[in-house]
Amino acid sequence: MPTLPLTPLEQKAWEFAKKAHHGVFRKFRQAPYFDGHVAKVYGILKQYDTRPTLGAAAILHDTIEDVDFVTFELIKSKFGSKVASLVKELTSDDELVKKHGKSNYLLNKMTYMSEDALLIRLCGRFQNVSDMYAASAGFRSKYYYETRFIIDNLKSNRRLNHKHLRIISQIDGILINTKSRNKFESLKYIKTFESFR
Repeated sequence: MPTLPLTPLEQKAWEFAKKAHHGVFRKFRQAPYFDGHVAKVYGILKQYDTRPTLGAAAILHDTIEDVDFVTFELIKSKFGSKVASLVKELTSDDELVKKHGKSNYLLNKMTYMSEDALLIRLCGRFQNVSDMYAASAGFRSKYYYETRFIIDNLKSNRRLNHKHLRIISQIDGILINTKSRNKFESLKYIKTFESFR
């Protein structure tokens, strides 16, 4: 159970997501996915926004993508259309990832998604970069460059509100430290934003 107080909607989402993610582990280290990522993303989000629909969506944000039996329709029937729509926005399309490449796909998704979905997505990205020291050097390098590409292009290509900018500032701080600590090179070229919408 989290230390933060949960609203009834968030409590329902918490119980559902924890059960749905049972047996699912983080890709880059053997930690339970719910406690190691989902619960932390929720905690980060609550520092920026206390709306229960956003809290529930943050808790549920990876369920459609990671759990076979969870669908948009199931989320909508249990948590309502607002929460379901946010979760759908946050769910990656594997076919489009393959077609456009992960970095460009994620940048496109984040460039065009709603402000609320972007807030949750940035909280997820912040949690992941905060945790990437537990990953292998290869994963850390790949994730650093992917995040640097996304953040730099987001700042150039979409309007960001003050909450987005505050989280991005924290992500930037971790990236600067990671670059220095790991002696990563600066991006040798500016990759052009390739919109596929």
